[in-house]
This record gives sequence, structure tokens and C-alpha cells, in this order.
Amino acid sequence: MEPRKIDSAFFALPYNPYGKREDYAWSFPKRWFDMKNDKVVLIGNEFWDFVGGKGTYQEFIDVVNSLGKEYRSRIYREFLGIEPPMDDEKIKL
Repeated sequence: MEPRKIDSAFFALPYNPYGKREDYAWSFPKRWFDMKNDKVVLIGNEFWDFVGGKGTYQEFIDVVNSLGKEYRSRIYREFLGIEPPMDDEKIKL
């Protein structure tokens, strides 16, 4: 379409349960994207740093972990409807 309205587009996932991009293994998006090499794919830290600038992902994780200490039991009980694990103090993102 002319004039061009969009400069770029991405497939973005705010969290990577596999840790590193090279370990990403969920088969569903792999049907359309090369999840390990495609530059239009932003996963986890790449997404957050793109949106907020370098260091945003780590700052986000640090804040979530600090809030988690205070609200962890409440989140488990009120949101998830389960009792928190016995060693929930050790859990960090």
C-alpha cells in the first residue's frame, strides 16, 4: 500500500520459558518463523529492550522479583487459587 504506513513489524513474545533464543523449542510459532534466526522475532529480553531501551528487561525482572517476595503468597492464593510451594522464597524469574 502506498504511502507506506508501517516501518516495521515483529512477532514478539514478552517471555521466553526456554531462557535463551537458541534454546526456543515451542513448535506452534515455528510453523511460520525461524524462531532462532529470524530478525522479525523478538523474544524475552530482546522484546523488552526494544520497547524500553537497553537494560529494560533486567530492570523489569528485578522489580518483579522484588515485588514477588512481598506478594508471592497472595498471588498464589488469590490469583492462582493454590497454596504456595514450600520453597517459594527461592523461586526467582
